[in-house]
Amino acid sequence: MNIIKGQTRSLRYLPLLALITSGMIFLYGQIAYTTEPFAHWDLYHYRQITAAAPQLTAAVQQPFAYRLLGPYLAGLLPLPDATAYDLLTVTAALILALLTYFFLLAWPLSPETALLATLLFVFNKHLFGFNVWNFFQLNDVLALIFLLSLLWALPRQRWGLFALALTLGAVTRETALLMLPVALVFLFERRLLAQHGRALLLAALPGLLTFGLIRLFVSHTGGLSLLEQLARSAPKLLFPETWLRLLVNAFLPVALLPLVFMRHTLAFFRGQRYLLVYLALVLLSAFFGYDNERLMAPAFVVFYLLIGTLIESQLRQPRGLRWLLAGAGLVASFQHLIGRYPLPSPWLTYALSLGATLCVTLACVLVVRARRPSTLPPVTLVLDSNP
Repeated sequence: MNIIKGQTRSLRYLPLLALITSGMIFLYGQIAYTTEPFAHWDLYHYRQITAAAPQLTAAVQQPFAYRLLGPYLAGLLPLPDATAYDLLTVTAALILALLTYFFLLAWPLSPETALLATLLFVFNKHLFGFNVWNFFQLNDVLALIFLLSLLWALPRQRWGLFALALTLGAVTRETALLMLPVALVFLFERRLLAQHGRALLLAALPGLLTFGLIRLFVSHTGGLSLLEQLARSAPKLLFPETWLRLLVNAFLPVALLPLVFMRHTLAFFRGQRYLLVYLALVLLSAFFGYDNERLMAPAFVVFYLLIGTLIESQLRQPRGLRWLLAGAGLVASFQHLIGRYPLPSPWLTYALSLGATLCVTLACVLVVRARRPSTLPPVTLVLDSNP
């Protein structure tokens, strides 16, 4: 009976999540893709793939020529390419939000906490909003769905799902392959390598073969290889602004909460070191390009899981704090570059984002200070070590 009640309680939030996510998709608006400089962004290459479907074209630069799944799907639809991309991206974004909610429930988090953590992700203008606004970035949304599926399948040793998600991810973006070293660390950490190492190898083979065959048989017209991209972009690590954008700006307004609750953060990763490896690899992959915040999007799975466990164990009281988190996330979602109703100046964007971050951070600091050390409970995580 309790299980049935729990499932009913979980499902009742789905309409609310779908409604809010749809509202945010509307508010994020759409890119003016026919005007400069947008017309020659990445979407230029993706639209060439779409126009050639169901054939392949050799007129696209690498690495875009290898990111086939999203553009190819758009090309198969009997619709104008912009309409096809818009339809597919909106659908994928809604699926991503719903899957994130169920992923957080499975760790397990309470439905209310899972909903709030998912909404904080949906309110993130860099990790979620940009890909909705530039709806030609369909591959980016699909890649997040596949990474989410991989991180769900790995602890459960669902190797069939792992193989499928990795293979589809290999046809979408290179980031899917980050999960292979993560999977090795997971099995080693859990002392399961001898038992499941062969299954991991078999699950990895289709994705690795697909990744290699695409690069062997799909022609391109110039562009930069992965190593050349790294050589071109890596110098940005010398600038403090880069680290600020990667580690803080990408996750506003809750970016500083893992520091405020450092004991909880350390306990979280102490039992889940493979997730820390995953974050490190995502950070490393961000040095293959220049769009700093957007390149951190794959980190959303682990980051908002951490935020969810933090809310569950550290921020149950006062309840108004959860409303503050949701409101701050919504306020920080607005900016001057993207959106159906863009802000009139960059300074207002900075003011709202920083103001929301300061309010959330200060409120959480006050919560910590209000607790007496003698009565502060030990850090306990709601994560199941093998969900």
